[in-house]
Amino acid sequence: MPEKLLQEIKEIDSVEAVAVISFKGNIWQQSGATVTAEQMKMIGSYLLRMLAIKSKSKQRIVHIELHWLNRFLIARFSEGFLIVTLFKKADILSLLRITLNVTVANLLEEKTFLKWLKKEKYNLNLHIQKGQFDEHELGLISKLV
Repeated sequence: MPEKLLQEIKEIDSVEAVAVISFKGNIWQQSGATVTAEQMKMIGSYLLRMLAIKSKSKQRIVHIELHWLNRFLIARFSEGFLIVTLFKKADILSLLRITLNVTVANLLEEKTFLKWLKKEKYNLNLHIQKGQFDEHELGLISKLV
C-alpha cells in the first residue's frame, strides 16, 4: 500500500522523484531514479533545517515550494515526516498539492508507516545545531521570513 501511494505521485507527468523522509533525516520510501538516496537526504536536511528555524519562531510551515537546481521542489510537512517531490513543470503544482494532502492522510492511517514513524521521533531543534548555514541556505531561509 505505501509504495502505491508514492507511485501515484510519481505517475503525475513531469514528476522525477518523490520520497518520504523522517524528521531524523532517514528515508522511508523513495521513488524515482533521477535523484540518489544521498542527494535526497541532503535535500531533506536543508528543508528540515528551514522548518526548525521557522518552528523556533513559533511559525508553522505546512509546505515549502522552491525552484532548485533547474527543478521545482515541493515539500509537504506533517507530524514527524515530510514528503519531498521534485518535478520539471510548474503547471502541475496545484495537482501535486492536492495529491500530497491525500497521501499524507493515507500514510497516517498506514500501520507499518506509523510503526516506523514512532521509531523516528526527533527534536527539530537539533537540525539547527548541525554545523553552520552556508550562503545558499541563508538565502533560502531569508525568502521564508
